[in-house]
Amino acid sequence: MKDIEVVHVIFKTHLDIGFTDLAENVTEQYIKSYIPKAIHLAESLEKEDTSVGFVWTTGSWLIQEYLKQANPEEKQKMERAIDKGFISWHGLPFTTHTELMDAELFQYGLSIAKRLDVQYGKTTISAKMTDVPGHTKALIPYLASNGIRYFHIGVNPASKVPSVPSIFVWKGNDGSEVIVNYADNYGDILNLDGLKEVMVFAHTGDNCGPPSIEDIKAEFTRLQERFPNAIIKASTMDVFAAKIQEIKHTLPVICEEIGDSWIHGVATDPKKVAQYRELLRLRNRWIYEEKMDISSEEYKRFSDWLLLIPEHTWGLDEKKYLNDYKNYAKNDFNRARKKNFIEEDSVPDKYSYIGSFAMDEFDRLSKKVFSDSDKRQSYQLFEESWREQRGYIQKAVAALSAERQKEVYRAFEKLDAQKLEVGNVKLNTNYSYSLGGFTVVFAKDGSITSLIDSNGKEWAKRIGLLEYESFGVENYTKWFEEYVENISQTYHWSEADQGKPGIELISPRPKHEIYQPLVLSISKVEKPESDNVIVHLCLPNYAIAALGAPREVIILYKFSNDQVEIELQWFDKEANRLPEAMWFSVALRVDNPNMWKMDKLGERLSPLEVVKNGNRNLHCVDKGLYYAGAEAEAVIETKDSPLVSPGEKRLLQFNNTFAPLEDGFYFNLYNNVWGTNFPMWYEEDGKSRFILKLKSH
Repeated sequence: MKDIEVVHVIFKTHLDIGFTDLAENVTEQYIKSYIPKAIHLAESLEKEDTSVGFVWTTGSWLIQEYLKQANPEEKQKMERAIDKGFISWHGLPFTTHTELMDAELFQYGLSIAKRLDVQYGKTTISAKMTDVPGHTKALIPYLASNGIRYFHIGVNPASKVPSVPSIFVWKGNDGSEVIVNYADNYGDILNLDGLKEVMVFAHTGDNCGPPSIEDIKAEFTRLQERFPNAIIKASTMDVFAAKIQEIKHTLPVICEEIGDSWIHGVATDPKKVAQYRELLRLRNRWIYEEKMDISSEEYKRFSDWLLLIPEHTWGLDEKKYLNDYKNYAKNDFNRARKKNFIEEDSVPDKYSYIGSFAMDEFDRLSKKVFSDSDKRQSYQLFEESWREQRGYIQKAVAALSAERQKEVYRAFEKLDAQKLEVGNVKLNTNYSYSLGGFTVVFAKDGSITSLIDSNGKEWAKRIGLLEYESFGVENYTKWFEEYVENISQTYHWSEADQGKPGIELISPRPKHEIYQPLVLSISKVEKPESDNVIVHLCLPNYAIAALGAPREVIILYKFSNDQVEIELQWFDKEANRLPEAMWFSVALRVDNPNMWKMDKLGERLSPLEVVKNGNRNLHCVDKGLYYAGAEAEAVIETKDSPLVSPGEKRLLQFNNTFAPLEDGFYFNLYNNVWGTNFPMWYEEDGKSRFILKLKSH
């Protein structure tokens, strides 16, 4: 390391808007404590007039929020710190599940840094996301067009790192590019051939704020010993990103999709996601119809709240706030939930090692944050964090004009599940019926097994199959074998984050099962615009009584000339803490299934062009899925349920294979297989809507 001339030290903490506390409290802690402390640290070190300095780097959202809430004196202090370079933002607001966004919302997130740049005379060329292991290549054009030339991704150390070079040029479908730097932790040392400068991340733990002045000095001393001939200086990612451009031509070029191997969490709250997607569609229509101006304060306030939905923190950390590893079985869970407060014997002896999550176990600040958590452990508080996250929807709506709010609530009413009476014409399974422009056959599970259009093309392999899946110990064993990394170092928190500790101890022992429904009735209702078929279904009693399957399921099919609209509704689903999932599959018969493309952020991407250890199993799509073959064109549009598994159901699987697309697409309506900070159970009625647009040549 003697040839290194400059060491750029990047001081950063990882922002979780939630996790360590309720999101409101976390935000307040940053604004009232951490940011003032960071400014004070930088000012104090400047007065000491030594080589030791401090620059705090954050996402742009925190700076925007601080400036919104600050009084005139606080704002002046912040602006002075920005002017002196003590506070630096990067190009993204915070870490997101990017695939859950649409192009407009992702671009709005980038616009926050752009506005700050204009206001304070800066030029931001770097961006960073931390924790979430991967993102979609569909973001590349938007990063590039907003001047972002360097994108750092720091992966949670217990998660699989995509099999890409540590630094590479990522190329989008339109030819746009960004340099991507991967780290198998939140960030460490970046030392590149051809450069005599390195970048070092000095990270504190989740929501732990800036380090102490002693820690900063110790970091400088440590680095000076490691790089004896170098100048050690507090710096920004932008400064180093500019240096990297000198060697860009030497870097490997990657064109494949990566994806997000944590994306299954977005299906833990179906209602929140459905309402969020409805708001995105309404916003796009208002803009298209020139009823909403993207430069207006209304648009900005609305978008600020919408951004918080795909932010990667969806509640409190289960390890700290619900450390109950005994009460999984339905009756035990209901009893414990009613009692509310966690009992002292709720952690089996074999799991006593599960402690608070801190990226640096010896970080004094981390220990301080987590020291009082055990005084607040209750089911009600844990659930309150999910309600708080849902509250972003209401706050986004409240930012709109009164007229637009009325329009939103009318649209939201259509998202509610509503029971349908049996139609006046009874239909049978395994018989052909002329419905709209199709000849249709229904199976005993309520799905469509034949769908022939007016040209004689058979479209159905199987369309509309609902399945309820329960998971057992063997699923998590496989997941840990295939996906979880560094288990010997991370087990004290990763076993709870990635698994369900204690489910192997309950009786009956949970096991992997697939439950399919049976038809109670199929009936027809003729409408002027379509032939409607109502299918009433029931699932096996054990899945309902002992697990969390809904008691009643209704599928409404609307057949018109060249499309089929589908509304799946479920009712009377009880809360279940055991791992479960609901799926709805659409398998169309096409000549070349490898031609299917997914819509992410407005880009069409192939599910077969994903890097090894990226997510080949699950994707979050925007509008849906598209097929354009020699014989036909097809669209599978999903309104409410964006999480889809190509080829087969693949939760808790990570074997790096591609499932054959001949078997269609499996939409995950709901799952609770995550640990960590996602909702762990769900007990509401639900609706998922799909549109199949079919055109044969």
